[in-house]
Formats: sequence, structure tokens, C-alpha cells
Amino acid sequence: MGGRDMSAPAARPLDGERLSDLIMRLLLDGRLRERLATEGAAAVATSEGELECLETIDLDELDAAARRFRSTIWRLGTGGSLATAFPHSLRLIAATEAELLDGFLGSPRFAEFRLVPYAGTGLSVEEAFARFLLDLAPEPRVLRETITHELMIALFTALSCERPLSFAIGCEGIVETGRGHAALRRYAPDSLTSWGENPGEGAEPVPYAYFATPAGVTRGVVSERVAAAFAAEPSDGSRAARDALSRRGLW
Repeated sequence: MGGRDMSAPAARPLDGERLSDLIMRLLLDGRLRERLATEGAAAVATSEGELECLETIDLDELDAAARRFRSTIWRLGTGGSLATAFPHSLRLIAATEAELLDGFLGSPRFAEFRLVPYAGTGLSVEEAFARFLLDLAPEPRVLRETITHELMIALFTALSCERPLSFAIGCEGIVETGRGHAALRRYAPDSLTSWGENPGEGAEPVPYAYFATPAGVTRGVVSERVAAAFAAEPSDGSRAARDALSRRGLW
């Protein structure tokens, strides 16, 4: 009778990290699932431990799990999905949601997001997805700034209500304040106009601030006097700006 040699030593079972890696590869890689279905477990296993696991898989259940996984990732975004977290960005990108999800799941950026708790702390799904979108969009500036703006809204929404954070933040320039967090970005006037914001007069990039406190998120165009609060080097102007923001409950 053919099959595995029963006298051979038992395969070393996969530990949590290697089992997690195998599961993620099966969920993300449609070609791997196809090879498993057509060629069998021995053709795709990279170790005896993997072979033992793969031989127990129900292929129909695996395909169903992969579809549910894709749907779950898309629905993880702020407001109910990645589409609602990045509404303006996705309208500017000429791709379907399915194409974007395929690209994201197959990109190195997805690996920066940690879905499985024991796999370690990673970026939020919004920040990993934003990095993927920025990789796709070297220009125009309006698109890149729109992606950044919508990411900041998502991050500051979490910062205002999630204690402790379940993810790491990779964005630079987010500072801790006495009441929460704050950040300053500068955006082109045409970017602000496309979001329904009033950039004022002039063609230079406009300072735009985000504040997260337990009371919620406050954001908008600010004056250079307020922007001074974010100066790297302390000065009379930066201290005065921070004092004024503190009196408003924002710093």
C-alpha cells in the first residue's frame, strides 16, 4: 500500500508563528490554493509539518475562508470599510475596489499590518493601505495629499477613543500633548478645495492641524501663529501657541 512511511519519525508540528504564516499564505495566495487543489499537498508543502497540516484541509472550506478573509480586511477600515476611510482617494484612483484589494493583499505593505495578535504589533490597516496607495500614486500631488489627509483622519479618530492603541503608528510628526495627540501638515490650496475646505488666499501650502483629545477630533486650516506650536525648537511664539491651544482644550 502506498503513502507515507509509518515507520518514519513523526513530523515536527508547526509552532504558532509558522502555522500563522502558512494560514496567511493560503488565504492570500490564490495560485497556492489552486496548486494545492490540482497537485496535492506534497507539491506545495515546504516541510513535513506543513504537509501534515495541508493534508487535513477541506478545499471548499479553504476557498470560502479566503473569500471571507478578503471581505473582512476591506471592512476593517474606519467607518466600516477601507472605501469609507478613503472616499476621496479611491474616487481619484482609476481602479476597482477588487483590484485595489488584490494589489494590497499581495503587496509588502500588507505585511506591515498585523491581523493576528500573537504575530506582534503592526500598523493599522488604514496606514498599511495608505502606504500601498502612495506606492501606486507618485503623482499628482492632490492625490497624495488626499491619501495622507484621509489617513490622518483615521489615525486621529483612533487616537481620540482607543486606549491603549492596538497598533503602532508609523507616520512622522504626530506629537503627544497634555490632552492627547496633535499633528501639522501643509497642503496645496487645490487639495484643500477638493475636500471642501477653505484654503484662503495665496498659492503657498497651507498649514492644517489635527488634534485628538478624549472629547474627539478637531482639525482644520490654522494660522501660522497656531502652526508655531509644532516648532521643533521652543520659542516664545511656540510656547504662546501651545498655551492658547491648551486654553481651548486642544493641547
